[in-house]
Amino acid sequence: MQKTFRGIRPDDWHGRMGLRNPERGFRTEMYFSTIPGEVAGMCSCHHKRNKLDGRSEKPVFQNIDIPGVHHLIRGNRLDGIEFSHGQWQDELDFFGYDGITIMQSYCFLMRYNDGQNLPARKLDDIEGFFLKLRESKVKALLRFAYELSPTLTGPTAATTLKHLSQLRPLLRKYSDVIYVLQCGFIGQFGEWHNSYHQLQRDQAFHGELFAAVLEALPPERRTMVRYPVLKMNLYGSEPLREDEAFTMTPRARIGHFNDGFLASKSHGGTFGRSDSLVSADAEKDYLAQEGRFLPMDGELFWRDLCGMALPTEATMHLARWHYDTFGFVHGNSLFEGDKYSIDVWKVVPVDPMFLRDANLPVSDSYFVDAHGQHVWRSYYEYIRDHLGYRLELTRAEMPEQVQCGHPFDVTVELVNCGFASPVNPRPVFLVLRQGEAEYTFAFDTDIQRWAGHGASQKLSLTVALPKEAPAGSYAAGLWLPDGSGVLRNDHDYAIRCANPLDFHSGVNWLGMKVIAQPA
Repeated sequence: MQKTFRGIRPDDWHGRMGLRNPERGFRTEMYFSTIPGEVAGMCSCHHKRNKLDGRSEKPVFQNIDIPGVHHLIRGNRLDGIEFSHGQWQDELDFFGYDGITIMQSYCFLMRYNDGQNLPARKLDDIEGFFLKLRESKVKALLRFAYELSPTLTGPTAATTLKHLSQLRPLLRKYSDVIYVLQCGFIGQFGEWHNSYHQLQRDQAFHGELFAAVLEALPPERRTMVRYPVLKMNLYGSEPLREDEAFTMTPRARIGHFNDGFLASKSHGGTFGRSDSLVSADAEKDYLAQEGRFLPMDGELFWRDLCGMALPTEATMHLARWHYDTFGFVHGNSLFEGDKYSIDVWKVVPVDPMFLRDANLPVSDSYFVDAHGQHVWRSYYEYIRDHLGYRLELTRAEMPEQVQCGHPFDVTVELVNCGFASPVNPRPVFLVLRQGEAEYTFAFDTDIQRWAGHGASQKLSLTVALPKEAPAGSYAAGLWLPDGSGVLRNDHDYAIRCANPLDFHSGVNWLGMKVIAQPA
């Protein structure tokens, strides 16, 4: 028995919605704390007009400034005592159409930069945030920082390392909801510039900090660095090779984030720094190679500070560097009031011929309706749908009839039309279900090596239903659950394939039945 599959068409049911898949896609942004006097809040104001069911109808823009950084921060930054889980849950709900599952989550430790230990109250507050992430079925792109604006104080290297050692138990315990821990800590916004103690210039400390961050995380989790030169100066200018990828070496666990995406030729100072030993073009080539195996994130400057990010250029860079996640808060009128780059992405149609000529990935079904007619899609849609992975089943084969206790072969083929492979490890199962009887069989595959840009995968498996299994008709499905034991059976963290298939209980049901005869 064989079956072929097609991708989601725009006229399918909810065919133009973003797939709500974990650990990829556009992301929102927040500062978290529930402690009075600490910086906390979302990037959009939560004094909102509500629908009758209490959900947001529209984020209402207003400007509430933190002293000294009004030129950097637009939107709402609330005192911790006013900030609640309900506010950011409300924002996730509002952007549900785009399938948001990642929040850039800043935790500011400025109150504790004088060398004191992090108090139990602060550690409890951070733990409470992680528990709320589980409740909301999302994950954090996590960053710790001490400095927001030009300041008269800041943490020393010793204070930073001491606090990181205190955070280690929480980072280990709640690694299931930490998509990536960015290596922040140094300078304004944890972006490794303008540190009060000039820690961004202390290369010896950089090595200590990277080692401490990686040790604080479980070995399968990774970090990110703001500037590629920082990694290159410590670990060499040769990009990560495929034979070293996904190992436990530091080079294989340090990805990249670009918080000045397309802000001038240097991307807001990301490339071509004075301390770099290679050219800016060499750094860009380095990222293109590293992005194949490591997490990549970025965002625009607020208010298009260095000019507009044109949609064609943005698409080509996001694909070339294999971006997994991207902030859609900066340069977006929903958060900033005026119209900027992302608003342009939403109204400019993408030409499939441009994608073909640029060797950018796309499904045969993405631009056509059920009648074979062309359907225009925006650059915003295309970027939203192709950040990270986009797994599309193409073919499956298995016998129509089997006998319990006797082995049979199963083949599943798929293609990854996204820009990148999945970031974190997770298992891949064949599921056979009949009523209350359910059997799972693991494919021998490493999902982190499922490269994007249209690369195909062929999964093969020889299985047997137990001799005592009930005879009858078994529905077959593909299950890609979270890699952690905590979230394994939470269906909201399973991957949905980009096919118009029945997706429930976290399983992509193939529409194929296997008839089992008694042993």
